[in-house]
Amino acid sequence: MRNAARRRTTTWLVVVVGTMLGGAGAAAWYLDSADADSAPPPPPPLAAGQSADGLARAVVDRLNAKDLPGVIELTCAQGKTTGQRELATALPPLDPAAPPSARNVQIQFTLGEVKPFTDGYVAVVQIQYQGTTQDGKMRIQRSGDRWSLCGMDSPRFNGTG
Repeated sequence: MRNAARRRTTTWLVVVVGTMLGGAGAAAWYLDSADADSAPPPPPPLAAGQSADGLARAVVDRLNAKDLPGVIELTCAQGKTTGQRELATALPPLDPAAPPSARNVQIQFTLGEVKPFTDGYVAVVQIQYQGTTQDGKMRIQRSGDRWSLCGMDSPRFNGTG
C-alpha cells in the first residue's frame, strides 16, 4: 500500500515537472517507461571536466544573480521556452521584464544534496522568498555532450509556482 502511494506521489511530481520544463511528451514517456518497483540504473558517466554538481552550482549562482537568461542557457533545448515562462511566473524577481518593485524583492537560493536518479541527477534547492523558506528540486540530465537543467519543481509562493 505504501509503495502505491509513493508511486502516485512520484508520478504526480514527474508529470508536473515534465510538463513544466520538458513538455507533456517527456512526462508521458516517463510514465510509460518507469517501473517504480525496480532499482534505477546508474546515471550516465560524466564527461571529462564536467559534473552534475558543477551544473547545479552554476544554476543556483545564476538564480541568485537573478540571471534568468543565464539559467535558460544551462537548460536543455526542450525546456528553454517553457522554463523561462514558468520561472518568471513562479518567482517574479527573476523576470527581467518585471517592474523594479518586483525585481528588487529579496530571494535566496541554496544548493542542497545532489543525488543520482534513473536518467541523471536530482538536486535539492532551498528557496527563501517572501519570508518563507521552501524546498524545490531540479532535474539534471545529459543533453548532447553536456549536463543540462531539464526540469525544476519550484515550490508555490502566494499561489504561484
